[in-house]
Amino acid sequence: MTDRTPRADQGFVLVIVLAILVVLALLAAATATSAERAIHAAQADADRFQSELAMAGTRETLLFMLATQRQTIAGLTVNESDAKASTAMSLDDPDGFTALPVGNEIRLDSTPYQGLENTRFSLQDDRGLLSVNWAAPILRQSFYRSLGIASDQWSGLEAKLLDYQDADDLHRLDGAEKSHYASAGLPPPTNRTLATPLELRRVLGWNEALAGMDDSTLLSMFTMTRGSDLNINTAPPQVLGLLPGLTPENTARIVELRRSTPFLSTAQAQQNFGIGAVFDEGLALFAKPSGNLILWDHHSGARHLLHWTLTPFEVNGLPWRIDYEVILPRGNESDQAVVGSPSTPLFPAQGAPGEQQ
Repeated sequence: MTDRTPRADQGFVLVIVLAILVVLALLAAATATSAERAIHAAQADADRFQSELAMAGTRETLLFMLATQRQTIAGLTVNESDAKASTAMSLDDPDGFTALPVGNEIRLDSTPYQGLENTRFSLQDDRGLLSVNWAAPILRQSFYRSLGIASDQWSGLEAKLLDYQDADDLHRLDGAEKSHYASAGLPPPTNRTLATPLELRRVLGWNEALAGMDDSTLLSMFTMTRGSDLNINTAPPQVLGLLPGLTPENTARIVELRRSTPFLSTAQAQQNFGIGAVFDEGLALFAKPSGNLILWDHHSGARHLLHWTLTPFEVNGLPWRIDYEVILPRGNESDQAVVGSPSTPLFPAQGAPGEQQ
């Protein structure tokens, strides 16, 4: 028995040593995993910061360009000298500049462009959108029809929209005021002009009509600015298609054509694409000094939509203001092939036009 004890002790010690080695190996693996996770988290934080920095730089650069660069009927020029006219033209300004295309414009029809680093952006002119309170009746009716709303409900929707914004508690025929909202379990009307197009969802009747439309689509169709005319050079397809007499096929043709050759006259569009003559005074060619700027990172993150208005005559203030800003869920924008990076030193070229990165 004396010969077996040392062997038993040795076996026991070996088991202990092996157990300690296993524990140490597990601790080392856990430490390595934790360190790797920490490194990945730190890198993700650094990437997010860099993305936000690039997005902020793109935003401020574009606002600066909107306030300082000339616009033509094709969009925002990226070099002021290119917009100078050498000869007098029908669309000339008295100062010798022309509103005709110069070929380097950033389009204002939600076309995606590459900004700084991985940032993508698009600009949308307000005149290419439907004004919530001022759009032409025929466009509003086309919109109701596109949602499948019966014609006998159209007047009620408009009455409710007006009642929501006016300062009194007297409701119009088929309208709705505080008591109607209370009965429906909804917050009362604000009795002021809508702040953003998204506020349409708070209007009785409109909340149901717009239930099938996501926020991105709603913001891509409506604006709060005044104006009943529609810019055929910047209106997105979903708005352009509301014009009377315009078929889906001709809508697509207009969008494709204006990418290379913007319209120089509204009569040209009416004659070539069958737009109803009843709307001849409601068509426009030039952009408003306001619109949407949408920013997103190519790889990750939400989209940022901000509505800007140029204020060149603001005393002791910035030449622009931000009316509202909305964070939108990520869609498929990062998968779109961008047109390219604007040809300006403010946005160094980072890829061939149309390249998907």
